[in-house]
Amino acid sequence: MFCKLMFLRTVLVIMVCVVSATASSPDPVRPVITEAPAPTLAGDGWDTYFEMSEGLETATYKQTAAYCVELAKASPWLNMTNFGKSPQGRDLILMIADRDGDFTPEASRKAGKAVLLLQAGIHAGEIDGKDAGMMLLRDIAVRKIHPELLEHLTILFMPIFNVDGHERFGPDNRANQNGPAEMGWRVTAQGLNLNRDYVKADAPEMRAWLDLYTAWLPDFYIDSHVSDGADFRHVVMYGLELGGNLDPGLTDWTRDVYLEDFSSALADDGYPVMPYGGFRRWQDPRSGIRVWAAGPRYSQGYAAIQNRPALLLETHMFKDHKTRVDATYKVFLHTAEIMSRNHAALLKAVA
Repeated sequence: MFCKLMFLRTVLVIMVCVVSATASSPDPVRPVITEAPAPTLAGDGWDTYFEMSEGLETATYKQTAAYCVELAKASPWLNMTNFGKSPQGRDLILMIADRDGDFTPEASRKAGKAVLLLQAGIHAGEIDGKDAGMMLLRDIAVRKIHPELLEHLTILFMPIFNVDGHERFGPDNRANQNGPAEMGWRVTAQGLNLNRDYVKADAPEMRAWLDLYTAWLPDFYIDSHVSDGADFRHVVMYGLELGGNLDPGLTDWTRDVYLEDFSSALADDGYPVMPYGGFRRWQDPRSGIRVWAAGPRYSQGYAAIQNRPALLLETHMFKDHKTRVDATYKVFLHTAEIMSRNHAALLKAVA
């Protein structure tokens, strides 16, 4: 009898421990979706959610969409549209900035403008570009801080490419990344990595993107990420196709004009840049760093086979979210400035 009682007591203790652990531990498979409280507008009413959180948080999809709607209402220079829907039914938002209302590829080309595509959230946990891009469009079109940037440019901005992955919101989706407080998930609702999908096009989001890209054929394209990997002192790392997989004239423009001005401007801002690469021998910094030409399943590699220059932007995951977003804003801003100054040469090289 004593042995039976001890056995039953042991079973009961184990059951209590299992129930307690289950109650306190979230299901690791179930998407974690939260809604941050709506912030109170500050300043002139155009601060983003990121700014009102003092750089600690990023907006949800709904908050992002609502902010973009208000931007488009406030300025005739902005048009909000979408280029498709996700498997879970969310709009793939596209913001078009053009001060003359040239909101179609045909109208922009006829006006002789260069087209800049800014893409954020292809990996939805790496979301710096969303916050930076919303601030830049606001500063150009609403606050009129940089209105001259649209003199020779049409800017396309995708705040969140992987919208379903973005809404799998949680604090642990990028364990080694220093903020924001919560962020999205790397892959889509179908488990697809969009930045491996440019050629095979399995994802409906990517098929919609390819239709958009083919229609506009942007003259320059930035794909905004946050790095994985080693701890570098740099906040900004870049990937540019300079190894022969791009037309020679465009390679020359990208290296001698864009990269030269880009590196100088970022250094003046306190963000010296370095190429994005890896150690020659795994986990051995003393072996040196190697870079490579990107295959066309990646964003900048796909742009290269279309003979269009593109920048892979990687801010460093160990730097705080506010620092990374500020650096991303400067990358977007300086790229637009360089394109505006050199639009004729860029269009000639593309042609």
